[in-house]
Amino acid sequence: MGRSGKIYTFENTAVTDGTAGEEMQSGPSPYALTAQSLGDYAQGDVLISGVVTAQTNAGCAYVSYGGEIVATLPVTAHSVTNKMCVLAKPIAVRAGMVLQVVTHVAATTQYYLCCETANQSHIFAYTSTGAGTGSLSSILTSQGIGRVLKSPIRQAYFTGPADTTAAPAGAIILNGAGTPVGFVPISLSSKAQPEYSMVNIPVDLNTVGQVVADA
Repeated sequence: MGRSGKIYTFENTAVTDGTAGEEMQSGPSPYALTAQSLGDYAQGDVLISGVVTAQTNAGCAYVSYGGEIVATLPVTAHSVTNKMCVLAKPIAVRAGMVLQVVTHVAATTQYYLCCETANQSHIFAYTSTGAGTGSLSSILTSQGIGRVLKSPIRQAYFTGPADTTAAPAGAIILNGAGTPVGFVPISLSSKAQPEYSMVNIPVDLNTVGQVVADA
């Protein structure tokens, strides 16, 4: 939904599960002009609320501009009770902006941490190859949290598998000394709609995000 009061709808019926950067374009007809990017379809408006829904399981969604992530977006799946969400921050739409989504199967081994700071938006990911501790890295540059973010994390959500035996069940944020300074609980969108946690996680140059996987 835009500040203008207009509703914008987007779709992609041929996404490849687990692939970052799958674009959602305007549609379906007759509700929207078809196959336009976000920046063309909603140009000039300011987006204030919305939700990105996957058929089975959503990992994350975001708006990119010039190859950078400018906003993360709330996600959910068809199988759970859903609601429109106020966006983490208003998005002033301009030409060149793209709406992108990552979906995956329910039995995924992929984790996504969506972060919002006072002036940055970013997503960090980890794909488990077996039980153990893994580090989250940027979906764009493969760098850790401290190399990407320049100020404290204010809002975040974390999606991934139903790791019922792994503890703790979420993303652990460690400072450069290896001390835990933040936590974001995990959500499986096929079980419940993920929600942003309101946090205040300090970030230094060597801050890392980790997840303890059970498979």
